[in-house]
Amino acid sequence: MVANTCTAVCLPQSLVALDWFGTAAFAFSGTLTAARQDMGVIGALFLATITALGGGTIRDLLLGEGGQAFWIKEVMYFRVVLLTCVLTLLAWPSLAKFFKLEDSAWPFCFADAMGLAAFAICGARTGLDSGVGIEGASLSGLLSACGGGIIRDVITNEPPRALHANRSAYATPALIGALIYVVLREGGMQETVALWTGFSFGLGMRIVAFSLDIAPLKARLRESEWESVVTDLVKLKPAR
Repeated sequence: MVANTCTAVCLPQSLVALDWFGTAAFAFSGTLTAARQDMGVIGALFLATITALGGGTIRDLLLGEGGQAFWIKEVMYFRVVLLTCVLTLLAWPSLAKFFKLEDSAWPFCFADAMGLAAFAICGARTGLDSGVGIEGASLSGLLSACGGGIIRDVITNEPPRALHANRSAYATPALIGALIYVVLREGGMQETVALWTGFSFGLGMRIVAFSLDIAPLKARLRESEWESVVTDLVKLKPAR
């Protein structure tokens, strides 16, 4: 999970609001992970920053966006992360106990899904504006949406949820949402329509995935039918 550099000039105000909202949601996730790992306050802030801003930082470096990460130029992103981290550490334990909340509850999953979809679109748009093609822009959206969460999981020695098939699909909705946006925009569709179409597909797919617990396809090495037949014949061959 990761935020993007998307200003009101280049995006509809509603999608910009989702970008800020997602930044806070991902910082919240990183802070909770740090608390479970028994990290200190600096560790919590570090992990919140990595989760919310890490993927977009790598994206900008790969695209050669001026040599600076977006949140260095637009410091408000880091301020959102800092505020979210502090409020989470101070308020979340009491709120969770009083209201019997869990961060895996449906409202938090929905908030995460909105952030995921928004970041995928913002990242794909940044890729297109940098001059890369359809494939590069789609992967830029995927990296923006999932890169920070992958780094967080590696740091905390957890299997990256975006890369494994033992949980509901996460990276797939982000990639498809970004790809739909890129294809529609490159095909000449109006920018706003392409943005919201890609966002809606990404959000909808992620909601369906966590609601119905639909996992992504597993990467399996399968023997061909011919190899299976040969193996069976060898097993049936009488010993001499």
